[in-house]
Amino acid sequence: MNKLETHNNKIINGTEIANAIKLNVRKEIVDYGLTPGLSIILVGNDEASRIYVSLKEKACNAVGIVFNKYLFSANDSESEIIDTINFLNNDEEVDAIIVQLPLPKNFDTQKIINAINPRKDVDGFHPENIKKLLEGNPIIEPVMNQTIREALLFTKQDFKNKNAVILGNSHEFIEPIEKMLEGMEIKATHAHISDINWQEKTAIADILITAVGEPLLINKNEIKKDAIIIDVGINKVMGATVGDVNYTDVFPKCSYITPVPGGIGPITIAYLLKNTVELYKNNHK
Repeated sequence: MNKLETHNNKIINGTEIANAIKLNVRKEIVDYGLTPGLSIILVGNDEASRIYVSLKEKACNAVGIVFNKYLFSANDSESEIIDTINFLNNDEEVDAIIVQLPLPKNFDTQKIINAINPRKDVDGFHPENIKKLLEGNPIIEPVMNQTIREALLFTKQDFKNKNAVILGNSHEFIEPIEKMLEGMEIKATHAHISDINWQEKTAIADILITAVGEPLLINKNEIKKDAIIIDVGINKVMGATVGDVNYTDVFPKCSYITPVPGGIGPITIAYLLKNTVELYKNNHK
């Protein structure tokens, strides 16, 4: 018996949520004869990234999305990657483009993301898409926004006037999620991992969303009793996949939690498929 089966009253089961979304995506593709195309650029040899790309490929094949991947080594030039993005921007059979993050440290991540045509930016990371989202007129809603909302709705709790803290290390991640939470009438604030008092903020959060990339960072002393924990972090420790949250330590104290693996990851992939279909429809009107 795995941990998803052991304490399913507290666990936000990402696999269950994702399967329902993928079923709807597959039905739409078949019913309307759609031919959406997704291309992924993978740079370097990060093990977690390679696994994640393979899961995305498998999911695309299952629902009927045409999948292509472009592999680069950490020694390839930034210009080669941008040239490939420009090629994909102009390919009418490609509706959605992803640059798998994180990139090796010798690359300018924002410059590479900026090269993606905003109308093919399936993750919703492009500055133009973030700007439109914050203005209330998005081309596409970011995958992570939809994923976190779905995870929260799975709990069937009343979120009005609840206090959420987003713990992260980039405004590009934090700002769109704050906007989404405000739409759910949740009071959203954030903390950067570099803040010396971040633990004080997380300890009073009714909802804690963490995407830091530091394994087992959050322990029971850093959370409020009965908090809802959304762990976006994916880290490798001695071959095991773990989140930013020390799951075993935090579990008795929280009310709901996304496990790693099996929580946010599967939902993210499912919404990636859904966004690919939405971009296909936008680009083939």
